Amino acid sequence: MLLLACSVHGQLSSDFYQSTCPRLQRIVRSATQQAIDKDPIMGAAMLRLFFHDCFVNGCDASVLLDDTPTSVGEKGSPANFNSLRGFEVIDDIKAQVEAACPATVSCADILALAARHSVSVVSIRFLHQLRGPRWQVPLGRRDARTAASPAEAIANLPPADMEVPGLIGIFASKGLDAKDMVALSGAHTIGQTRCGVYRARIYNDKNVDPNFAAIRKNNCPPFGDDNKWTPLDLQTPTRFDNKYYRNLLGGRGILHSDQALYGGGQVDGLVKSYSANNSAFFADFALAMTKMGNISPLTGANGEIRLNCRKAN
Repeated sequence: MLLLACSVHGQLSSDFYQSTCPRLQRIVRSATQQAIDKDPIMGAAMLRLFFHDCFVNGCDASVLLDDTPTSVGEKGSPANFNSLRGFEVIDDIKAQVEAACPATVSCADILALAARHSVSVVSIRFLHQLRGPRWQVPLGRRDARTAASPAEAIANLPPADMEVPGLIGIFASKGLDAKDMVALSGAHTIGQTRCGVYRARIYNDKNVDPNFAAIRKNNCPPFGDDNKWTPLDLQTPTRFDNKYYRNLLGGRGILHSDQALYGGGQVDGLVKSYSANNSAFFADFALAMTKMGNISPLTGANGEIRLNCRKAN
């Protein structure tokens, strides 16, 4: 299945840089490890950057492009502004890769590898004997020269108040099915969100555990503090595990779109399965990440190999 996906989406291959940049994997893994050691939130930040990149015009590193005084792109979109983190980590990795293999490895591939290594690092750090999600990353993507518009970012990224039919629709438009959607949502087992994003959930929703809502209200008043950050998962906020799904069973999903996955709907069975079986979640998450990484990559003569991930050559 992976070989078929690679043949369909250009000539992506896990050994694409085997002869041109043989140290690539070690460089990315080491730099990712150091970033997470310094700030554990960076693991989730890499995953989120990759998701937000791939869902808007494909996995082409366009989300990394800086806005200019005359042009606002994905980075400045309301869907991303003051929300995405970790750009400086990608800058650092890119600098190390350029020193070893000049003008060879795309920012899109670096981001894909950083996301994979982030999950690996967090799993090793916290799961010890339990094997976390593992997947090979097909490589050979090239970088976009321009970013998508803010409107395109808004249209392609699922908002935090979306219901299941809308979520399934957005994921389907990317070639991902309902199982992929539920598995990828499990990335919310790590990371943080802002008060302004989940306020309506804890103050207005009826399917929220009252004790959970009370705890969350301590960090998110009815008004103000919109940009105050809080963990998505209070129990294991920096551990990649299946607690996300267990929280949904108890009405403790912090985002409306998270809790929408459980409560008498069509994906309840998947939530129950993943809540009871870490291995099933890890396996399906790995498959879904591979599929997501194959969303409309630029290959061949399309795009470029950026020398600076923040700006086109």
